[in-house]
Amino acid sequence: MPKTSKHECKCGRAFIKRSTLVNHKKTTCPLETVKVCFPCECGSIFTQQCNLVRHKKTACLLGMDKIRFPCKCGSVFTQRGDLTIHKRSSCPLETVKIRFQCECGSILTNKSSLAHHKRTACPLETDKRIFSCKCGSVFTRNSGLIFHKRTACPLETVKIQFFCECGSVFTQKGGLVRHKKKACPLKTDKI
Repeated sequence: MPKTSKHECKCGRAFIKRSTLVNHKKTTCPLETVKVCFPCECGSIFTQQCNLVRHKKTACLLGMDKIRFPCKCGSVFTQRGDLTIHKRSSCPLETVKIRFQCECGSILTNKSSLAHHKRTACPLETDKRIFSCKCGSVFTRNSGLIFHKRTACPLETVKIQFFCECGSVFTQKGGLVRHKKKACPLKTDKI
């Protein structure tokens, strides 16, 4: 294995990156007395300035300069997209709602939900996209079938597996990466 340089803290924790060590000292190290804090007038304290700015814009009870998007019905939203969805689907004052209706009578609030409904649940659709496996399992998306074959199909003999040096086996590379970062018993420097 290649040797990695470690950056050790006085408290005993070790880090691969120096920037992670610096952040640890500024925020969570129990031995460091001077911590970088970003306080809000309401009493909340943040370790990063970007979190303080977001708090002031959306959640601070004292801030009057919050970015707010009010609706005529009285509902208030912190993001413009949430207001738009509210107006299109559930605002009692909006008379023109953008709705997507299926031939079967089902009403959905967006185009992707309508497409999914037609593909999977519409009783009038005879040409449903169904992806079936030799073992009898049925999927509404090809990606589901592929994942099933790679990981769980009892008829498939070659399954994609990712092995860790400690003996753990994973069906996806992301699971192996997370394991190596956080839970592998052979890992010497927990972050």
